[in-house]
Formats: sequence, C-alpha cells, structure tokens
Amino acid sequence: MNKYRVALLLVISMLLVAGVALAQTSTTGAVQGTVSQGGTPLPGVTVEARSTALQGVRTEVTGAGGSFRFNQLPPGEYTITATLAGFNTVTQRNVGVGLNRTVTLEVSMSPQVSEQITVTGAAPVVDVTSAASGVNVTSQTMQSLPIGRNFVAAAAVAPGTAADATGTTVYGSTGAENNYIIDGLNTTEVERGRQGKRVNIDFIQEVEVMTGGQPAEYGRMTGGIINAITKSGSNEFHGDIFGYNSGGSLNADNETAAKRPATSTTIGEVDKSYDYGVNLGGYIMKDRLWFFGAYDRTQDTNLSIRINTPLNFPGVFSLPVGGSIASEVTRDLYAGKLSLAATSSHLLNLSVFGDPGKNEGAILALAGAPSTFEGTNEFGGTDAVLRYSGIFGTSWTVNGAVGQHKETNEVSGAGKTIGRLTDQTVIPNVAFGGFGFVQDQEFKRDTYKVDVSAFFGGHQFKFGGDREDLKAVNTNIYTGTDRVRKRCRTTVTAAGCPAANVFYTHEGYAGDVTTNPALVNGTVIPALIASPKTENNSLYAQDSWKVMPNLTLNLGVRWEQQKVGNREGGTAIDLNDMIAPRLGLIWDVQNNGRSKLYVNYGRFFESIPMDINLRSFGGEISVQVNNLDPTPGHFTPGTVTPVGGGGVPQQSGGRAFRYLGGHLTPVDPDLEGQYIDEYLGGYDYEIAPNLMVGIKGTYRDLGQVIEDMLVISEGDYFIANPGSGIGKVAGYLNEDEVPATPAKRVYKGIELHAQKRFSNNYQFFASYVWSRLEGNYDGTFQASTGQLDPNINSAYDYGDFAVNNSGLLSNDRTHNVKFYGSYTLPTGFAKGLDIGGAFNYESGSPLTGQGFEYAGYRNYEYYLTERGALGRGPSDYEADLHLGYPIQFGANRLSLLFDVFNVFNRQSITTLDNRMDLSSDANCAVFAKDGGNKVCNAFNEFGIGFGGWANIPGTNNPVGKFADARAAATNPDFLKKGLAFTGLRSIRLGARFSF
Repeated sequence: MNKYRVALLLVISMLLVAGVALAQTSTTGAVQGTVSQGGTPLPGVTVEARSTALQGVRTEVTGAGGSFRFNQLPPGEYTITATLAGFNTVTQRNVGVGLNRTVTLEVSMSPQVSEQITVTGAAPVVDVTSAASGVNVTSQTMQSLPIGRNFVAAAAVAPGTAADATGTTVYGSTGAENNYIIDGLNTTEVERGRQGKRVNIDFIQEVEVMTGGQPAEYGRMTGGIINAITKSGSNEFHGDIFGYNSGGSLNADNETAAKRPATSTTIGEVDKSYDYGVNLGGYIMKDRLWFFGAYDRTQDTNLSIRINTPLNFPGVFSLPVGGSIASEVTRDLYAGKLSLAATSSHLLNLSVFGDPGKNEGAILALAGAPSTFEGTNEFGGTDAVLRYSGIFGTSWTVNGAVGQHKETNEVSGAGKTIGRLTDQTVIPNVAFGGFGFVQDQEFKRDTYKVDVSAFFGGHQFKFGGDREDLKAVNTNIYTGTDRVRKRCRTTVTAAGCPAANVFYTHEGYAGDVTTNPALVNGTVIPALIASPKTENNSLYAQDSWKVMPNLTLNLGVRWEQQKVGNREGGTAIDLNDMIAPRLGLIWDVQNNGRSKLYVNYGRFFESIPMDINLRSFGGEISVQVNNLDPTPGHFTPGTVTPVGGGGVPQQSGGRAFRYLGGHLTPVDPDLEGQYIDEYLGGYDYEIAPNLMVGIKGTYRDLGQVIEDMLVISEGDYFIANPGSGIGKVAGYLNEDEVPATPAKRVYKGIELHAQKRFSNNYQFFASYVWSRLEGNYDGTFQASTGQLDPNINSAYDYGDFAVNNSGLLSNDRTHNVKFYGSYTLPTGFAKGLDIGGAFNYESGSPLTGQGFEYAGYRNYEYYLTERGALGRGPSDYEADLHLGYPIQFGANRLSLLFDVFNVFNRQSITTLDNRMDLSSDANCAVFAKDGGNKVCNAFNEFGIGFGGWANIPGTNNPVGKFADARAAATNPDFLKKGLAFTGLRSIRLGARFSF
C-alpha cells in the first residue's frame, strides 16, 4: 500500500472515529445571499432554511456584511426565513436548490409594519457563482416528459448532447467519454467507459447534466458528466406503486426492411416490455434517521426477425423470411438509502443500488445449430457508497466517501462446454456444437474520497483528492478447448469445396509459447484468465474568489495519476504528470444575481478503461494449427511437403501453425495522457421570474491521444501517442513507414438556449446549436467503423488507415434543435392533466466512401474518399408526447400515463450505407493514386489467397474526383439504403398510485 493511499485512508478513519459520516459535495447544493435594508447590509439577522428534503432546520446569523450561506443542502424546494427584532420577518418560498448548484438571494428587510412578508418563487434561475454549463432535471420534470425510464435519458434535455451507439455524446465527444455518477460514486463502466449502472427514474431525485466548464474537483473524462442523486426519506411516509406496458401491439408495424441493403439479414423489435415496481420513503426517527427503498422489475422480449433471404442450414436450423427468434431480458432494479443526522451539522448517508439482469434465449449470433446460440447471460451488479458531509463552525466543511461499483457478466448453457466446428466450405457457413468463444467477467472499482472547504472573506477554498482501485477478472473461453474451422484452400463456390482442398484449423489459447517450426510446444489451455488492476489517484485545489460583489474568479488545478496494470501484476502504463488547470471568470453584469457573463478554460484527461488491460496487457495469445483432423483439441501440425517452399513444414491448408496476439504489448516509455482542452464563453440572463435565456460558444480541441500502432522500425506494435515519441512514424501493410498523422478532433459550436423553471403551470428547456466537428479521430469509440476498444481502436494500427482520414467526423451535425416542456391544466374538467412534449431535430451525418480491409480486420477500415466529401445523409427529427391524468383519492393520487414516441411514425433512414465496396478486390479497382499507380498485395495466410491493398506513402485522393465516387462504387446500395433508422412509433401505457 503506497503512502498516498495510507494518508487518504488515515484521514477517512479519523473522520469516522470522530463520528463524522461520509458524503460528497456532488450530492448537494447551496444557498448564499445578503440581507440588507435599503441597500445597507444588516448584521445579526437570523436566517433559517427548511425543506422536506432536509433533516431538521439549518440556522445561520448574518455577519458584518449581512451575508449568509447554507452549504451541504440536499436538492429540493426550500423556505428561507429571515428575522430580526424590529424588522418584518421575510420568508422566501419555493427556493429551488439544484444538485451541485448555488442559489444567490438578495433579502430586503424594512422596519416592522406588518407581521410578515412572504415572497414566492423569487430564487434566481442563474447560478452567478459558476461557469459550468448544463441543466438540472428534477424527478417531477422527468415524470412530466416523454423520455426513457433510465436516468441517463435526462441527458437528452441538455443543449449539445446527442446519441451514438455508445450513449450520450457531449459537444463532439463520444458516448464512451463521459463520467456517470450516482450518489457521489463513479459508476462509469470499467471495461469500456459507457454507462455502467442502470437506475430507474422513479428512484432518482435529480439528475445534473454537466456539459462543460467543470471545476477542478471533476476529472477522468473528455466528454460530460451525468450526475444523479437517489431519493431520500422524509418526516412523512410517502411512496408509489407503478406499472408500465409497451411493445408488441402498441408498436407500429416495422416498414424498414425494403429500405435496408441486401446485405442486411435481420431487424430487431421489442415484442413485449413490462416495467412495474414500488418505492417507499419515510422516517425511523423524525429529523434524525430517514429511509428510502425501491424495487423495479423490467422484462423485455426482443425479437430478431429475418429479412431479405431465409437462413437455411440444412439438417441443422432454418429461419424463413419473416420468421423470428426471441430472447428475454429481465432486470431486478433496486435502491435503498439510510440518512442519519448525527447532529444538524453532521450527516451520514448509506446508499445501495443494483441492476442484476439476465438475458435468456438467443444470446449469440445465429450461426447454425441452436446449441451454438441458445443460453443465458447474467449481468449487472450491486453498488454501495457511504457518504459524509460535516459542517464545522461557520467556515469549514468536510466531505468524504467510501464506495464500490461492481459489474459482472457470465454466460451459461449447454453450449459453454461443447466444442464448436464451423464449416466454411459451404455458403452460408454453418456451425455445429457449442458457443465457440465466450467471456466471463467481473469488474470492481473501490473508491475513497475526501475534500475540505473553507470560506474566508471573498474566498471559497476547496481542496481534496480521491483514489480508485480497479480490478478485473476476465476469462476468455474457447468452448470445448478450442475453435475448429473446416476450411478450403480454394475459393468456395455454391458447389462447395473439393475434398482434396479441405483442411481444418484449430485455435486455442497458448500458454508456454515457443516458435519451434516443426512442432507446437506451447501448452494449449482451454481458458485464458487475466486479473489485472488499475490504480487512479487525484488531488485538486480550487478557489472561488469574489473579487467584487458581482465579479467572481474560479481558479483551480487538478493532478491525476493512472497506473494501468498487466496480467503479471506489473505496471504497463504509468501516467503521473497529468496536470489539468481550470480557469473561469463570472461577471454579474446587472449586479442583481440574475445575469452572468462568463468565460472558462479547462483541460480534462481521459481515464483509460480496462479494455486495454485485458487485450493489450492480458496475454491474449492464441495458437492456430492446420491439420486434417476435425477432432477438437488436436493441435499437432502437419509435416508434409511445404507449399511454396521456404523449409517450413506445411499441411494441405498452407502454413503449419502460427501465433496470434501478443503477451504484453510494449508501451512508449515517454507516453503522455490523453486530454481535451475546452474553451467556452457565454451570457445568461433571467428576463422574467423563472425564465432564463442565454448564448454560449464552445471550442473543444482533443489533444494528445493514446492508441496502439505499428512501428516497423521498432519491430512491433506499440501503445503510443500518434505523432510523437515512438508514435512519430506509422507502418503500412506494404512495410513502408512514414511520419504518423497526429490525432485531431476539433469541435466548434454556437448555442442559443432558454429555460423556464416550473411555475404558473408550465416549464420548458429549449435550445439551438450550430456546430462543426472536424479531424481524423472519432474518439475512444471509433464511430466510423463501429469499434469500441478505447485506446486500442484500429484507427492507427496501420498507416493505410490514415489516407483520406480527415474532414467531417462521424458525429458532426451542423444544426440541432431541441424542445422539452410540459403544461398542467389549472382548471376545467381535465384539471391537473399534465401535457408533455419533446421535439428534436438534427442535420444528417457526413457521407464518406468506405472500403473493405479484408486482410487484417474484415471491416470497412479504408477511407476511399475524404471524410464528409460526399455530402450529408438525411436529417432526422422526432416528436414525442406525454399525457398524465391524476385522479384524487383523498390525500392519495392515481395517475394514468400515456406516452407516444415518434408520433409521426417516420421510420426514416438516419445512417446511409457508406460502404462503397464490399470486398478488397473492388478496392484495388477503385484505389487509383497519382495517375493510376496502385499496389494490390496478395496475402497468403494458411494457404488462402485473397486480395488486399496497401498504400503508397505520401499519396492521397485515391478516387481522383470525389464527384466520381458514386459511379465508381461496386456496392449497389451505396448511399441509397439505410444502416440505421428512427424507431417505430411506440406507445407506453402506465399507471402510478402515489400515497
């Protein structure tokens, strides 16, 4: 245990011994303000804060400057009361305290004339203490909008967010670059960086979507932060019983089959979807010990429907066009919280939440016999966090947290123990036996946090740190000891493969690897188990300095360290000099607490997910052997006359054997962390009570990135920074080496936004964003190819992939318009009817001709035109509707709920087929460079000849004229048919009984 960890644990232990509980400031908000008479500050005023969200009453007395501040307030609606002998008592109701937000109040008192003055809804919407951007979405708002039942659905409300295959994109960063925080605990997926914990919105009190300008206490992301807090108990018992139904007959018919390419074989559809549960909150001891508990059962039946051509494996399995096969996904979602107020200044919260689930049925791709795809996949896990917040005197607060995030993934079924034989001598290929390849995984992230805040004069100092210990237990399994393939030395036709050309390939994990060409001496093991670790540390300091009453400087710096471990227990990557400054200025132009002109700069470092531990540093080595034996486990290579000479014993399949992968991928010793620099500026103004409008500009520049890449002069693949260090040069398939292109991703955006807090029966969030996303690197998710292997994507594997790889990136959308809002009818026969709506429009995605890289990856890795050179795909828009009608039963209420998604049932193409060519041979015909020069390499692996191509260094524009690309395409569906579509029109029916 290193000194840093000892010190951190010692501090936390001292707090526990002192009876101080553990928490995190990202779970609370604050109220600050000034009490005055006619502009003159009033000292000695007693100010009280009360709320159903708060245990007890908080009391402060104004100082000489008439100021007061309430820290560590749970999110909710507050009543602030100011009293002073000889003056009117002033009460401000409905002061909304948001998660991680500071409300600034100006309280005006006068000599006593009447007993009390009450002000309702006077709290400003604008936070004049922070340059952070984003939105806060309360539980009431989420229940009034047509959004998903998962808490991250609230992120769609925020300007600058969109969706990709990995989740929520934020100002050009992919969905795998965010942080997901629940009750102060980092729940981001450990392996690949996506959402790592599913929580029902009925469990959530508030979601804060932070899209930019985060202060120094936040890090480990190059995207945004989705920060949620679960509900708590109160001094009254309250709860809900709810149920929802969707899917099946509540969905429109799927009409997209004819709009999909001929290569598309299946479409997915939800046949049934149920969601029902209960929550209950209350007290064990009033104002002292509260509880909250919730449970939600979800059950989805998903269909994979065959289109275009039937699936026919004679004597094994068949599925006609229109036929379907199902899988059933169930989840048991739960959350619980105990809130203890040891005193009014020392609070303890223990939160537990989980999302264990199970997928049963067709859990793998349909490849042959049912035993190859039918089984059970169990996933999810339980998280727990113990949090503390303590207030010491009038100037100090202490916070801390100890918690664990857990994820599991385990496959079971008969096919897990049976060997698999894939027959590649017939079209289509057909599989027999078991699953082939599966993974069992367990991930844990243990977190320790502590921070201290001090308030002196115009300064709000904060300093703290945290440590994360991550561990993976990953088991790669070839069922039945190895994967067997029946193959053919010649091209397979409809007639099959001549018997004389048939051979078998056996692939299994290699233990004691040798390179003896006469015999495979390596020990072949049935499973590869790796248990690497990662250690993350951080320290930060920040100051919010009120230089003048209406001018604030936010100054901060963050230090991060990451040690990425390998399967041998060593450290593969040690990044210890990641310094992230944060600088912001906020000017209350009107000097009324309701306007702010702000600018901010911040550097944010990526936290490398554990996929790299498993794949690059997990000893992912396998051996492939050719012979004439279909029996699993036969790893003895043939020793007949070599094919093509060379002195290496061969069998009729070609090469006798080969090793794939590597033991531990080498790392550039001068490797630097991956980061993004963000610059933003804007102006927000509350033009009317509860209504704010604003304008903002954002510039985000992805700096150094980390990727694996071929460096021929060093004789290996390396984990490096492309364009610097060992990564200065890139290797090509034809074994040339040229200067590597540094990774680039630049986002520029201008945003108009408006927000109306709920009052006068309505609320809304509206925004328009114009943006441009350019460069050569999509991010940790390689959206252009659909690959999610953070920091080891194929983008830099070969220099070939850099040709034409520059222009408009995959997530570029020029225009984005959003509106989310609701209105509650105040009178009439439908009094209380809640009408919510959502509308989202975005420009189409850039169009690029992509080619098939058959030799190495069998994916569309080549850019046959520059990115975005062929224009844009179709724009996308969607309108959704929510209706909620309450029926009162005394103090209880039954709400009938009706949601319609994709009201117009557009079922339109969102992503056109960008595959210009479907084979590498076609690439050779198209890829003409500099007057027709080209290189078409003949690759011969295991005696199989197939065409490929490699680039000539220093050349570009392979098609010649981009306008000719459409005519040159060999794929008949190129830019004509769709690979992705808007959803079907779907209806969700629900009911909620609140008591």
